[in-house]
Amino acid sequence: MINVVCADDSPFLRKVLKDVLEVKGTIKVIGEARNGKEAIEQVNALKPDVLILDCEMPVMNGLEALRRIMDECPLPVFIFSTLAQTGASVTVKALEYGAVDYLPKPSAGVHALSEIADEIVKKIEIIASRNRYRKGTAKPIPSPESKSTVGVSSKIVSRKVDILAVGSSTGGVQAAVEIVKRLPDRTPPIVWVQHMPATFTGSFAARLNTLGNIRVFEAKNGQVLEANTCYIAPGGYQMRIRKTAAQTILNVGGIEKVNSFCPSCDVLFDSVAQYYGNNAVGVILTGIGDDGSRGLLKMHQKGSFVVGQNEDTCVVYGMPKSAKNIGAVDLETDLFHIPDVLAKVGAVGA
Repeated sequence: MINVVCADDSPFLRKVLKDVLEVKGTIKVIGEARNGKEAIEQVNALKPDVLILDCEMPVMNGLEALRRIMDECPLPVFIFSTLAQTGASVTVKALEYGAVDYLPKPSAGVHALSEIADEIVKKIEIIASRNRYRKGTAKPIPSPESKSTVGVSSKIVSRKVDILAVGSSTGGVQAAVEIVKRLPDRTPPIVWVQHMPATFTGSFAARLNTLGNIRVFEAKNGQVLEANTCYIAPGGYQMRIRKTAAQTILNVGGIEKVNSFCPSCDVLFDSVAQYYGNNAVGVILTGIGDDGSRGLLKMHQKGSFVVGQNEDTCVVYGMPKSAKNIGAVDLETDLFHIPDVLAKVGAVGA
């Protein structure tokens, strides 16, 4: 049984959400909170498996409560808020602070909760299975200092790297923050798919742009790729690359779903495999499902070097596991050492 605390200032929503969560019999709501202060108290007292948290509440808002919770008694936190849709930057900030996943409240109101009931329950079940938090940090264990990269030197052959392609999903915001802030100001162009709705990717890119030495933008169709720049695929559109003799151009368009996602990691990786071969590096990060594995296998077969995030530091060890299982991953390592691996292979700092 998964024990859950729901924090929302609407008693009616808490009642409907409780009914939705408990109908399948795998989840039990053991506590309710009307504001962020009560959410902290409930989490400390009841030690639930998952906290469902609204962002906009009186007394103490969800973001402030989240920061306190992740410092004092970290656990998987699921954001369920109207701000998750209309205030994308708030949700991105919550994911950066340590929230694992999110859904916007239905625009049609509380009565429409039944329409997304299965999705809510599935997400809660998945994140509850990955309760990998320890006191004093919002990051999954192990910490950067506690785990070393095993066998890195023996598995890496340095090469000229002209492009870095990255895919991520659930837990990817925190992973992206950890990687981007550690990258030097000498990188090849970076193309990145993070599974997000259209209202979120611009805020995500803007936040990453403030963190480190490289520029980060939401990608636009027809852009020419430049060094020291990361291009985030916009939500709701597929992103590919097209290479000419003189330059590489972004092709952003098409709303078809691939592996249930738009944008899809496989779509991006397929295009990288087509043009770059040995001169590309692929990275697959935390996420549900298997998106990216087949595209990475194509990259690997063309000579690209592929890095996978390991299970210990994934919020959900789905996408990296799938890529590893089909033989697409050359090296699996913890999140905090991925920038070091990229430096050794020649993808950054050259």
